[in-house]
Amino acid sequence: MLLTRLVEHAPHLDLPPVYYRHRRVRWLISLDLQGRVKSVDSAGEPTLASLAGGENPKGTELATPYVYRCGAKPPPMLLVDTLQYVLAMPADDSDKAEAEAIRRNGAYIALLEQWAEHTADEPSAVAVLEFFRRQDHLNVSIPEDAKPSDTVALRVDGQWAHETGSAAAVWRAIVAQRKGSDTGQGVCLACGRKGTLLDTIPEPVKAGAIPVADGKSRDAVLVSVNKSSQGRGGRIQLADIPICDGCGSTAPAVLNSLLAAEEHRYRTNDSVTVWWLKRPTRMRLLRSLREARPEDIRALYTELDQPHTGLENTRTDPNAFYALTLSANQSRVVVRDWLNVPLTKALAHARAWFDDHYIQDLWQEEPQYVALWRMARCLGRWKEEETGSGYVKGSEPPTAERTLLAMALRGPKHQPPVSLLQRLDQRIGADGHLDLPRMALLKLLLLRLHPQLRETVMPTLNSENTHPGVLCGRLFATFEQIQYQALRDPQTKKGPNTTIGDKYFTAAKARPLPMLEMIHDTAKSHLKKLRRDNPGAWSGLNLRLEELYTLLEGTPPATLDVKGRALFTMGYYQQRAHDRAAATKAKATKNNGGDASPPTEDTE
Repeated sequence: MLLTRLVEHAPHLDLPPVYYRHRRVRWLISLDLQGRVKSVDSAGEPTLASLAGGENPKGTELATPYVYRCGAKPPPMLLVDTLQYVLAMPADDSDKAEAEAIRRNGAYIALLEQWAEHTADEPSAVAVLEFFRRQDHLNVSIPEDAKPSDTVALRVDGQWAHETGSAAAVWRAIVAQRKGSDTGQGVCLACGRKGTLLDTIPEPVKAGAIPVADGKSRDAVLVSVNKSSQGRGGRIQLADIPICDGCGSTAPAVLNSLLAAEEHRYRTNDSVTVWWLKRPTRMRLLRSLREARPEDIRALYTELDQPHTGLENTRTDPNAFYALTLSANQSRVVVRDWLNVPLTKALAHARAWFDDHYIQDLWQEEPQYVALWRMARCLGRWKEEETGSGYVKGSEPPTAERTLLAMALRGPKHQPPVSLLQRLDQRIGADGHLDLPRMALLKLLLLRLHPQLRETVMPTLNSENTHPGVLCGRLFATFEQIQYQALRDPQTKKGPNTTIGDKYFTAAKARPLPMLEMIHDTAKSHLKKLRRDNPGAWSGLNLRLEELYTLLEGTPPATLDVKGRALFTMGYYQQRAHDRAAATKAKATKNNGGDASPPTEDTE
C-alpha cells in the first residue's frame, strides 16, 4: 500500500520532528531569559527583526510546528505562526478583522499556556509566557513592509523556542488531540499495529509541490473525505480508513521531503512523479529518462548487463522501485499512478524505452537517444522566426509528458493512447517539419502500438522492410533526391528553393497512389537531365526506383491509415538519413585519397 511504502522510507531521510514542516520565517522576536525584547528600533522601541536578506529575500527556512487548518476559526500553531496570531495584527482596517486578530492572538497565547503547563522548568517557556502575560507583544513595533500573513518565530537567549524538545513533544500531543478519531484506538491500515487513530491527515502536501494549470497552488490533502456523499455509508474523514498517529504524521512528511528533492521528482505541466527505492542506491533512473545523458544511459545498461549469481550478490534485486504520480484538484491530491515493481524490472523497462526510440539522426553518424521532455514538446507546434526556430512551449497536449513517462516506467506492455500517434502525424503534416525528437517518438509509438513491427522497424534504414507505407516513403525521398540532383547549382551545391517535400509531403503520405504517380511523371524529365549531366547519380537513383517499385509488387496504395502514414514518414526520414550518411562517408573517403567518383547518394 502507498502509505506503508512512504512510512517505510522514513529512516532513510532526515525528517523534521513530527508535525513540523520546513517553512519560510520572515520575522523574529528575540527575547532574553526574562522575556524582554532584545531587538529595538532607532527610537529604542521593541521591534521585529527581519530574517530576510541576501539569498533569502522571503525569509529564513526553518523546520517549524505545522498542521493543516481550515474553517471559520482556524486554530493556532505552537510558537511559530503568522503576525495575526502572534502580535494580533488585523488583516485589514475593519472592525471584523480586528476582532478576529484579537481572537487568534488569544488562542495563540492559550496554546503557549498549555506548553508551559507541561514544561514548568523549561527556561524558554517561562520567558515566552512572561513576555505575553505582560502584554509586551502589543507594544512591539511592526515594520511597514510586514503583512498579516508573514510568519514570525521566537528566539530565547539565542535558541529557537520551537526547537526545544518540550515544544516538539507538546505540539505532537496537541495535534494528535485535534486530529484524533472518535474511535480512539484501533489497528492501522498502513502499519498493521494497534495505535491512536486519526480523524484526518494532519499534514498536507506543501503548496507548489504539485504543478497546477493556473499556477495558483495551495496546500493539498492526501486523503480527504469531508462530505457524506464521498464516504462509504455516509461516513466522512478517515472513518473507513484507519490510520494511526505515527503513520498519519510520517507518510505526508516523507512525501513532502521527496517532493522537495530534485533528484527524486519529475515535474510535468500538470503533475509530478516522485520515486524512491526500498533500499536506496545511487540510481538516476528518472534523470536518465528526462535528460537522456549518455553517462546515465551507459550506467543503466551496465547495471542490467552485469552477471548476477544470486539475489544475495545482486545490487538491484530484491530491491524495489516505487513511483507515485500526483496532480491536484483544488485542495485535494489526485493519485494519477502508483508503481511498485522490482528495481531490475524498472531498469529493464527504462532500457526498453531507450531501445524503442533509438533512431538515426540526419546530422549524426550514429543513432541517438532523446530526452523524454523533448519528445513531449515535439507534439506541439513548430515555429520558424528570424530570431530562431523551435517548438512553441505550451502548445503540446498538457498530459503528453505524463503519458510518456508512464510508458517509460511501465514497459512495452503499457500501450499509449492512439491519439498520441494521431497528434504527431497531424503536427508533422501541419508543420512540414521532421527532426530527431519527432522521429524518435514516431518509432516509439509505432513499436508500442504495433509490437509486430519490431521485426522490421529498426534504428536505421531496413532495406528488407516491404510494408507499402515504408516503400512509398522511400520512393518519395528518392524522387526528392532526384529533383535535388537534377536542379542543384554545380557551384554552391544548393538545390531548388521549394522541393517536392515542401509541396506534396502531407498529401503524399495520405494518398500515395495519385501523388506518387504525378511526381513520377515530373521526375522523368529530371532523370533525363541526370542521365546526361551526372550518369553516376542517374544510375544509382534509377536503380533504386526500380527496386522499390518491384518490392511494392504493384501500384502504391490509394490511401494510408494513421499507421501507414507513420510508416511512410519513417521510410522517408530513414531513406534521407541513409543517403546523407552515405554522402558523408563518400566525401570522407575522397578526402582521404580513396575513390574520388561522385557518390550517387549525395544529398542536400
